[in-house]
Amino acid sequence: MGVQSPPVGSEKSALTKVIWFGLVWTAGIVAGWVIGFYAFWVGFSSTGFYNLPPNATPGQVSTVLRPFFQQMTALIPITLALEIVAFLVLTLGLREFAKIDPHGFSLPSTLMLVLMAGAVIAAAGAIPLVNSVPDVIAKAPYSPGTTPSAAFISAIGSLLIYFAVVALGGVLALIGEIGGLILGVWRLGTRYDEVMLKVAAICVIIPFLNILAPILILIGASSARGRLPGHS
Repeated sequence: MGVQSPPVGSEKSALTKVIWFGLVWTAGIVAGWVIGFYAFWVGFSSTGFYNLPPNATPGQVSTVLRPFFQQMTALIPITLALEIVAFLVLTLGLREFAKIDPHGFSLPSTLMLVLMAGAVIAAAGAIPLVNSVPDVIAKAPYSPGTTPSAAFISAIGSLLIYFAVVALGGVLALIGEIGGLILGVWRLGTRYDEVMLKVAAICVIIPFLNILAPILILIGASSARGRLPGHS
């Protein structure tokens, strides 16, 4: 599938958005790792976990671990915001491509919305899920064999509800990631015969290698844009 010559200006605009997606996503990953490490270090180092007595009660464990879970809870909306900005930029780029090639990019541009919705739903469940863990620990039975209290059972029930919300958002996000991000980037690689974009599409779904995906997208989209007629 070769590059369609008209309209070149629209293709440049769309590819520029894909380049910005690669930049924002790369920055988001770096920021996420830095903020995540900081939150983990500050949250865990301030817990006093190692100072707990040998037979600490669930309430004591909950008290010292609460700062850690609070830090993790604060990290979720920050990470979500960075991802949504990146995904929104890619969605705008794919929508421009859909005007040029509806058959190839209408579906990916639509499913990018599913990806963003799934990410928001997953985060909406993850925040109370992580935040409620200390309360569940505090209400846990102190001695083995002790009958769980009604408060503990209720807390576990709430935890399961939050987990179900996270799972629902995760399924939607996965559908959007495969049919929107991965398919969209792959079809860009096919359209411009750009290997970097195809490799990036594959890397998105592979753990650990997915951190390379935005960099490869940035390189591949820049290369494709540079080969367009009249590019300066």
